[in-house]
Amino acid sequence: MNDPNGLVWHKGEYHLFFQHNPLGREWGHMSWGHAVSTDLLNWEELPVAIREGEDGAIFSGSAVSIGDEIVAIYTRDKDKIQVQCIATSFDNGRTFTKFEDNPVLDLGMEHFRDPKVFRYQDHWIMAVVKAQEFLVCFYKSEDLKTWTPLSEFGRVGATGGQWECPDLFPLKIDGEEVWVLLVSLSPGGIKNTSGTQYFIGDFDGTTFTPRYSTDKPRWFDYGSHNYAGVTFNNEPNNKRIFMGWLNSWQKKEHAETSWTGAMTIPRELGLTRLNGEIVITQQPICQSVYELKVQVPGSGIVGLKGFVTLGYNVDTQTIFVDDYEAPYQVKDGELHIKVVVDQSSVELFTADGTRCITLAVFPPLGTSRVLTPF
Repeated sequence: MNDPNGLVWHKGEYHLFFQHNPLGREWGHMSWGHAVSTDLLNWEELPVAIREGEDGAIFSGSAVSIGDEIVAIYTRDKDKIQVQCIATSFDNGRTFTKFEDNPVLDLGMEHFRDPKVFRYQDHWIMAVVKAQEFLVCFYKSEDLKTWTPLSEFGRVGATGGQWECPDLFPLKIDGEEVWVLLVSLSPGGIKNTSGTQYFIGDFDGTTFTPRYSTDKPRWFDYGSHNYAGVTFNNEPNNKRIFMGWLNSWQKKEHAETSWTGAMTIPRELGLTRLNGEIVITQQPICQSVYELKVQVPGSGIVGLKGFVTLGYNVDTQTIFVDDYEAPYQVKDGELHIKVVVDQSSVELFTADGTRCITLAVFPPLGTSRVLTPF
């Protein structure tokens, strides 16, 4: 599995569709795999929802809930042309019927993909990328079938790799609505691997306008293994829940397993103020495996060690996991971090949610996952 697709809540279930090869552990035969959950933590995998066909491979996209329907909006890839298509399900996402007049958006381009569609006032908005031009393009539709171009945003921040998997959504801080634009890119992220940057700004229904300088990227995650992430549409509790692919296109040393790829822990997103700017925050929706709350020393490092070493470097004012680090200033001399550990992953969060580091880790067989303070 790779990119999460079609994240949507519909009739009591969270739906996670995802890029999937039904025929093997290597990338290929791209189709939409499918899993459902009622709590975002316990998932039931279901049969493939939208399968590759003679019309092409099924690349990334999104889904919306309309009454009894789930409508998937996805990129179809064939013969080096990428177009946007739709498919409809009337059985809670178990099966889909492709729209007979697909594609619904065709620019005749090779790298035009990853539509994220959401409801805005009385119509639909699509954010989709021209990947090699570093552009997010916005379109409008009344019926999901006919799309009108609105504006483009891009060629700013990090442009060291193809732009992919955009997401645009509002959050509130102190009663004020602020818009967040997520853009993944590969390579060009942390350590020149796959990464995700974000922009804080405003959206008037036509144009996204950033509030701050776009000369340098603002990283969503300071690890290399949180890519192509997007948020759920139609979340019933009015929360903004994010999931990403816990891997990287540059990570070659995946262990020999019966599976390839995983998703991050779902995270609730929010906003806070830091160093004169509004910044995004992330909080894992699960209970932490480890939580460390300690007074920091005058110098040196403090944290947890085992199959990885993580914590805080007082001298450089950074949190770290092995050789990955993120700038962070502790408050009142106290470090407070949360750590989610699985068999092949580590997700480190500062308690205030302003910094995180996500890594896929494959230690030797038999290695304990226990971490101890130092």
